[in-house]
Order: sequence, then C-alpha cells, then structure tokens
Amino acid sequence: MSYRIRPDKELTKEVVRVATAQYEKAIDILYHETNGRYQAVHDARKRFKRLRGLFRLVRDGQPEVCARENDRVRDIAKTLSMVRDATALVETLDRLLEFDATDENEVVLGAIRGRLAGRRDRIAAGETDLSGKILAAIAACEEGIEALGDFDLPQKPDKAAALLASGAAKNYARAVNAFKTAKKTGDPADWHDLRKRVKYHWMHVQLLSPAWPGEMAIRADISDLAGEALGDDHDLAHLEDVIAAEPDAIGSAEEIALLHAAMAAQSERLHARVRKIAKNLLHDDPDVIESRIAALYREAAR
Repeated sequence: MSYRIRPDKELTKEVVRVATAQYEKAIDILYHETNGRYQAVHDARKRFKRLRGLFRLVRDGQPEVCARENDRVRDIAKTLSMVRDATALVETLDRLLEFDATDENEVVLGAIRGRLAGRRDRIAAGETDLSGKILAAIAACEEGIEALGDFDLPQKPDKAAALLASGAAKNYARAVNAFKTAKKTGDPADWHDLRKRVKYHWMHVQLLSPAWPGEMAIRADISDLAGEALGDDHDLAHLEDVIAAEPDAIGSAEEIALLHAAMAAQSERLHARVRKIAKNLLHDDPDVIESRIAALYREAAR
C-alpha cells in the first residue's frame, strides 16, 4: 500500500506517508546501487515521477506547496538525466533491431547502435561528478521529506474526496484533449504531451485504487500499456533530435536515411497501438469520472 491513498485515513497523513515512502525508496536505491549505478539512477527517477504525480493530484489543495515540491523533485531528476537519456537511445536501437531490422538495414542499425553505445560511454566517463550528484540527490530527498511537514490538506472526507476527484479528473480531461490533438497533428510534441497525461493518469488510478479497486486496476493496466508505447515513441523523437544535432555520431547520410525509414515504421506502429488502447481508456466524460471517484471515495471513507 506504499503508493495508495487510504480513504479511511486523514488525507494529509496519507499524502505525507506516500511521499515519504517514495523519497525513502529513492534514497535507498541511490545509496546502495544494487543493480549498478545507471540502473539505480533510472529506478530513482521513477520514484521522482511518482512523487510529481502525487503532488499534481492534490495541488489544488495547496497550490504553492505542491508547486514548490514539484519543482524540487523535477530539479533532482534533472541532475541525474544525462547518462539515462544517452542509455535510452541505445535501448531505442535495440527495439529497432528487434522489430524493424531487414536484410537491407540490419548491419547499419547494428553499427549505429555501437556508435550510440560509445557515445553513452563517453558521456558517462565525462560525468566525473556523478557520485557528487548522487549524494546531492540523496540530500535533496532528505530535505524533501522534511518539507512534507508543510502539507495541510482537507481533513473531512467530503472535502478530501472532492479534492482528489477534481485533481484526477482535470488530468484525465487534459489526456482526452491531448489524445485528440496528437491524432490530429501527428506532432511529436503533442504525442509527448499525451504521454505525460497518460502517465499521470496511471499514477492517479494507483493512488485512488482503494476507493475503486476493480475499475482502477483495469485503468492502471491499460494506462501502463499506452504509456510504454508512448515512451518508446518519445525515445524515437529524442533520437531524431540527436541525429539533427550530432549527425557525425550516427553515421553517413545513407545510414541515417535507413535509420529514418526504420524509425518511421516503428513510430507508425506505436501510434496505431496507442490509438487502439487510448480510445478505450479515454472515452469517458471527465465530469462522470470526477463524480464517480468522489462518490466512491466518500463511501470508502465511512
């Protein structure tokens, strides 16, 4: 129940409990580095995203405090992003080799993967202060735990239910609109916006699952599938940025042309997958979602 808000408990205490658990897990991951340093950074960043999802859910209850704490977590994650982003590009080539390799492009994709792996290693070697950044991130997490004492959210179940339902519904409405926009424009920035909204919805339904277990579990599974596909698509967009900024790190013009063709094929497949998933996830009226969550949370709080 570490990432669940229990309706029969005071909301402030629940938010502090959930946030503290995420901070403590991030600290433990970064301190012990059980699966290696770069995996630790990746796993800790997942905890930071969950914290931001929590703060977004309740931010209308204390806008200034939530904005401050969201900024704190965002800044911690930024200090640990460089190597992770470089690693994600190598993983993108792995997916292209698995799903989009042909007799014509397989050797080229493999060569590009090797170059991106070398780029990742150079970036990692250049981050001589990574140990310092990790220690600073741990210290910032500890400061974040202390700052949770500033939270003072509604205590009465009716007001708590209204706050949580409103927060979840606002993000859901943005997800619905982002889906419509992404389908219409095809712009990578719009697909990325949809990814963020779907990820937040995934977090929110987990947080609220004690109030609506069956429905929230289904929504969590569907959101996770959509979020994974959108994450892979975002990695393709990031690779496109690197191609534009550092073409020599990728290969010749002919190699880049083959890479672009493989990327386009994968992006089209991912978008089709997201359309199929999201049309079921994002078809409800946000007002109906809000009223259901509020009613069920109040009932579960009794």
